[in-house]
Amino acid sequence: MKRSLLLLLLPISICISLLLVGPTLAHGPHIITVRSPTFSPDTLAWDPTSQHFVVASSRHPSLHSVSDAGVLQTLISDPHLPPNSSVLAVSVDSLRGRLLAVIHTPHPSLAAYDLSRPPLHPRLFLSPLPNLPTAVAVDSLGNACVAGSDFISKIDVDGQDSIFSNSSAVRSHPINGIAYFRMDYFLAVQSSTGKMYKIDGEDGSTRQVLLPKDLTGAIGIAIRGDGTAVVVGHHKAWFLKSDDGWAEAGIYDEIALDDRRAAKGVAVREGKRVYVLFGDLEEGSLGNEEFRIEEVESDREKEGENVWMLVLIGFGLVYFLYWRFQMGKLVREMNKKRE
Repeated sequence: MKRSLLLLLLPISICISLLLVGPTLAHGPHIITVRSPTFSPDTLAWDPTSQHFVVASSRHPSLHSVSDAGVLQTLISDPHLPPNSSVLAVSVDSLRGRLLAVIHTPHPSLAAYDLSRPPLHPRLFLSPLPNLPTAVAVDSLGNACVAGSDFISKIDVDGQDSIFSNSSAVRSHPINGIAYFRMDYFLAVQSSTGKMYKIDGEDGSTRQVLLPKDLTGAIGIAIRGDGTAVVVGHHKAWFLKSDDGWAEAGIYDEIALDDRRAAKGVAVREGKRVYVLFGDLEEGSLGNEEFRIEEVESDREKEGENVWMLVLIGFGLVYFLYWRFQMGKLVREMNKKRE
């Protein structure tokens, strides 16, 4: 009796597993389309606490949230910012519930806002920056690392700034994207040279990461929870991994992005899902009414998922045939006993 029950339950459990796992592996990329005729963002971040994206524009002083349903809402509108201010880059400090925004004015600055106190989200500080900023990332201690045109600044949790790195690599070409890695260092990319740099989180020492080729046109970088770095250009994305602490790295996948829209920013959601911000079809033309936040996936990783799915199906088929054979044998044995 126990044997027959086991033979009956096992194929049922396998079928249920395939039904649950199959749709997960076969899901398409998540695309969020936002209709907004007057607002076109240039930077993207993910807020894990509120479960929404944060976007901002180099032509507007406000910061906005975007839901999975594509609902755009004003998150922060700071009336005390100087006239004609705009936002160049944003980063979420999820450990402390803060939103950091690089503000572009005649005198650039870094603003920090308290995300834990909605709906006003009061400003915590506004720290002046010594040069034109281009990107921002925050480390595990809450220090903001702001890349500029000549050097990289560090602003602590109280808004006190200092020069973090003024290496020749940073001075020669501006940093266009920067991200914090969990081992207390930053990874940064340059659009003009396609180079990647590893920046020590304590002393700011900067070393070039050896790559098989330049990532020319890189405009942003994000780090997944598994340590994969995703670098995005306007029409291309690179997936990189390193086995030696980013002294050198390999490009294990390179994918083409939408050639009709320019990528503006990149963010990682829930530690593993990569999203890219795409601008209008024709920037600056009349009639543009939407922007998109689109999930991008590595083709090689998707191939691995498909192989795993085929293995599961093959295992299920083999066991189904074995089950049929065993059930047939069991029926014959029961018929003999009746005779």
